[in-house]
Amino acid sequence: MRIPITGLLYPGLPRSSRVVDNAPRTNFGQTSADRADDLLELLRLCVIQVHGTLDRSMFGARRDPLAMMTRFLLNPMLPTMLVASLVFGCDGDDKKAEKKPDPDVAEENVAIKVELPPTPDFDEGKVADKWEDGSWSIYGLRKTLEENVKEGDAGKVIEVRGYVQEIYEPPECPEGETCPPSKHPHIWITDKPSEKGKKRAMMVVSYSFTIPEYDVKRWKDVPDVTFSKGEQYTFRGKFRRFSDQGFADARGLLEFQSYKVADPETGETRWVAPPGSPWHPLEIARQEEEQKALIDKVNKDAVKKKGG
Repeated sequence: MRIPITGLLYPGLPRSSRVVDNAPRTNFGQTSADRADDLLELLRLCVIQVHGTLDRSMFGARRDPLAMMTRFLLNPMLPTMLVASLVFGCDGDDKKAEKKPDPDVAEENVAIKVELPPTPDFDEGKVADKWEDGSWSIYGLRKTLEENVKEGDAGKVIEVRGYVQEIYEPPECPEGETCPPSKHPHIWITDKPSEKGKKRAMMVVSYSFTIPEYDVKRWKDVPDVTFSKGEQYTFRGKFRRFSDQGFADARGLLEFQSYKVADPETGETRWVAPPGSPWHPLEIARQEEEQKALIDKVNKDAVKKKGG
């Protein structure tokens, strides 16, 4: 801590006792005796700072400041004290404080290691708009989302290829309890087999239908639609935001119609539709038979009326 010159008090001597009557004063109202006394006090503290003690014989025991100044200047130890004061200074406390590093200030020439997060891979989810066989990728469908959704709502059927990421499993209902109805079966597919999360995944819905008991016999030999997690499939369906079974996704979903599987006997691939679906070949054939029978009946009735 630096010691100010102005306002220093000698121990045991009040300020008023050091005023010399009729002493010449400076322009600021300070007498020359006051200035000498302040200088003397400063030198005294410097000596204490350096040597740790003070020999009061250096200054004398009289209270006259001018006499004390004269006695001090004639002291043979004055050169030693002045040299020590110049070398060590009177601000030893400041130097000690300066040696202590400030924790809030970074030191120079100190290597600071900065760890930055990895650079994001902006091409991570990008694939071709369409695969080699002409089927769409999920990335390609969503790249022109509005246009493809509009075509899907209009009834256009497209082919999409993807890996099964997740298969919905309805929660078990404990025996004797009433549980809310489970969701319709659905799966999530991705463009890449290692894709995690649902950010780039797409739902495939409407591949399972309830068959009434009276019609079970007709569908008993028809294979069900089954998927294996991690396997890649090619699907046919409509790209929409809202399905007829109540599913919705603003990024688009695929309303399933059929998928390509290999025939276990011949090894040839064929398109398989879900049993009970209105577009299954067996159901289409039934509808055609009903329409034909209805037309035949109408014709017969018309002939009867004409003949009658």
